[in-house]
Amino acid sequence: MASYISEPENQAKIKRFLKDDSEEPELVHFLKDYPSKEYFRFVPSEGFQKAEGVGHTEPKMFSSVVRTIPDDTLVEKEQRAFHRPQPLDLQQQHMAAPTPVSPSRPRSPWGRLDPYDSDEDDREYVGFATLPNQVHRKSVKKGFDFTLMVAGEAGLGKSTLVNSLFLTDLYKDRKLLNAEERILQTIEITKHVVDIEEKGVKLRLTIVDTPGFGDAVNNTECWKHVTDYIDQQFEQYFRDESGLNRKNIQDNRVHCCLYFISPFGHGLRPLDVESMKALHQRVNIVPVLAKADTLTPCEVERMKSKIRDEIEQFGIRIYQFPDCDSDEDDDFKTQDQALKESIPFAVIGSNTVVEAKGRRVRGRLYPWGIVEVENPAHCDFIKLRTMLVRTHMQDLKDVTRETHYENYRAQCIQSMTRMVVKERNRKHEEERWSVLS
Repeated sequence: MASYISEPENQAKIKRFLKDDSEEPELVHFLKDYPSKEYFRFVPSEGFQKAEGVGHTEPKMFSSVVRTIPDDTLVEKEQRAFHRPQPLDLQQQHMAAPTPVSPSRPRSPWGRLDPYDSDEDDREYVGFATLPNQVHRKSVKKGFDFTLMVAGEAGLGKSTLVNSLFLTDLYKDRKLLNAEERILQTIEITKHVVDIEEKGVKLRLTIVDTPGFGDAVNNTECWKHVTDYIDQQFEQYFRDESGLNRKNIQDNRVHCCLYFISPFGHGLRPLDVESMKALHQRVNIVPVLAKADTLTPCEVERMKSKIRDEIEQFGIRIYQFPDCDSDEDDDFKTQDQALKESIPFAVIGSNTVVEAKGRRVRGRLYPWGIVEVENPAHCDFIKLRTMLVRTHMQDLKDVTRETHYENYRAQCIQSMTRMVVKERNRKHEEERWSVLS
């Protein structure tokens, strides 16, 4: 039967308990804020010292109720190694007093990978584990940009393929030239900018087209207009980077060049070799075998093998896929290996929706059947889109920044240094002649 003691006796027992162990500053501060007349429920912990008198009394609540524990229970507790009471954890005490509410944390877009979704103590985390979430939010708010160049002679389906890749119509007002106008046409650079948004992610896509490339009777150095445009973008970025206002720099550097190869031939033409050799030091080249539906599957494989051999033979450096990390899963490694083996990508473009076997697909309708653009058994369109958009877009931008642009920047700095040294030597020479005279 529980016995009741007076309030002063209860206060004396609490003070005696605190006096026996002086390592409870948090509890002392707590008792000052909440006097003993307010009752709090307390979960007993091991290590309480044995009270004087008959039996052993252990406080269950900071109130006037004390529970008596029989002596036979003390035998087991006395056999345990003596240890000092640990600091009390307010989360384990289940006290009725109001506890301060912890500040709310931002939810992670990564779901279960958020370290703050754990039930463990908040004090175990400093907070830098949420840095990827901060970068993600900032990047999504700022948006992304990507510049894609398409190069190749007219009639290979460059415009159709671009529209199929990004599900847009970038060439609404395009005017097709006749044969006489194409003879007089010169190479020009046209740029189309479109803002695309998908699931809250904004992409500023820039398509750089090269009409007139390889269409003239004399195609000597017809690639010079393309290389000059790429260098101009590097120069503009270098000027902006070296200027005073570096906060809002518009990145118009060309990140990737889809070079279209004609299927009507036996591999690369001399124009293709010279053009790609002039471009590979400035931009990431991704070779594309155009109009693959004009070839049989055996001819496609034979053409691909021929193009790969000639690329290696002439020392053309196309875009190299990065090696997979050891911690990548098997599915990603298999997909990456399939993309590497598909170079050059045999593609088919179409903006027409046709009906095949009761379903509507994008493809081309022939008397002998339908060629589906998004069917991996018909072409490499899905693989090209996967590489260009879903898996390697950021790597294409990184290679442009870390390799091609850095090479251009190093050349500019070397040229500027040589000019400074040359001007300094000229002044020293003039001063020497003035002294001698």
